[in-house]
Amino acid sequence: MGGMGGMMGGGMGNWPVTPGWGGQVLDYRQAQAFIRFGNEHGKADAHTNTVTFERKDVTIDLVAVQPGFDDQTFELHGLTNPTIVVPRDADVRFNLLNMDYGNNMQHTVTIVPTPPPYPYMAMMYLGPPVVPPLPELPWRSADNVKQAQFAALGNRFIANIAGTYWYVCPTPQHASKGMYGRFVVR
Repeated sequence: MGGMGGMMGGGMGNWPVTPGWGGQVLDYRQAQAFIRFGNEHGKADAHTNTVTFERKDVTIDLVAVQPGFDDQTFELHGLTNPTIVVPRDADVRFNLLNMDYGNNMQHTVTIVPTPPPYPYMAMMYLGPPVVPPLPELPWRSADNVKQAQFAALGNRFIANIAGTYWYVCPTPQHASKGMYGRFVVR
């Protein structure tokens, strides 16, 4: 898959989101709008845990650890780690919102050809990504989700090679605990 544009932001450490971290800072209302937008695009099938996008202009608003869901998971359309299906040659805007909280709960996402299972240090096992990872998004600023601020970031690419890939959080231990899903280009 070919890159278009590139990564925004910079490298991260282990701390909560603060203004100027290198990406967007959203309040609770804006985070809810991000989730609603993600839930309104693509077609979800809860039975197969799949979200399918039919158009060539695709925006995926993925959430890392949405409140009310299990730790070390991604959410889209209310589904956990769904298979995401996009058409070949789609112009994909792949956005991530980190709603997790606490020490070492920064998250990122990359798209790789390497299937699970993943070891503790997944980034050493994954090989070259087909879509480079975003910088790590810091965790939310407060335990109270309605008073917190959240980190969001995205990249853009053309899904020009049909096949099955995996979107993965390469932060140590996260993928080994289940933070990944299938990404299909057809």
